[in-house]
Amino acid sequence: MSYIDLQQTLQDWPYEPDKISVRKILGTDDAVRIQMRVELGILQMEAEGRPDGSRPFGCTSILEYHQQRLAKHQERNGTTLGFGLTRPECQGLRVEASLYYRRYIAYFVLEEFENVLRDTQHSLAIFDLCHEHAIDPEDRMALEEFRPYVLMMNARAQAYHAMEDGEPSSALAHANRGILDIKAHFERQGRSEAASGSEEIKILRTLASELRGRMPTDSVVVTRKALRTAIEQERFEEAARLRDELKEITARKRRPA
Repeated sequence: MSYIDLQQTLQDWPYEPDKISVRKILGTDDAVRIQMRVELGILQMEAEGRPDGSRPFGCTSILEYHQQRLAKHQERNGTTLGFGLTRPECQGLRVEASLYYRRYIAYFVLEEFENVLRDTQHSLAIFDLCHEHAIDPEDRMALEEFRPYVLMMNARAQAYHAMEDGEPSSALAHANRGILDIKAHFERQGRSEAASGSEEIKILRTLASELRGRMPTDSVVVTRKALRTAIEQERFEEAARLRDELKEITARKRRPA
């Protein structure tokens, strides 16, 4: 077995402590991969599927494996009651969530927002599965402290992707919906007061403010048009966000200067 000294590669791509350095490469098998420079070397991830390239239990991810188990349980029993995730199974899901975290951060730096959206949705699905079906109460709550961050990254990805498509009203609606989703998370935990100090909400409010500055003068007309388009194309979640944004715009116009 031969080994490759990476010293020259590391010198050619120096580590910068205050910067997330990411690049895409073409592997020797012609597959695209993502590399991230870290303090002690380089992390390499697959661009598709599970970031480490593995296929646990023959599935694309551990999440998919347990989702299939859950679906079979429900088909046999007519209910999800009685389905449970053991501590090792929850630990495996948490490890997978950490892999997807690294990759969606890399994709965010690369400004590939569709991929950020895909990977944050994967992480949120892991959070939901553990919260709903973990046997141990500690495993049910283990990932919940990270939910606001993932919701924020998901909302930012949707907002920036909408801006790329030339839909500023949709972008603003996604940012505002992210704020509401994080607030709802705190409320479910009985911690409504935490919203006032949430860094994730502050980031989304700053984004929303920037997006309002890019809105056309008659933002009501633009938002209504975007709402009609979303309904016609049966994008009902986006339509709900746009309705919320339209109400907010109308309320702001009615406030005294």
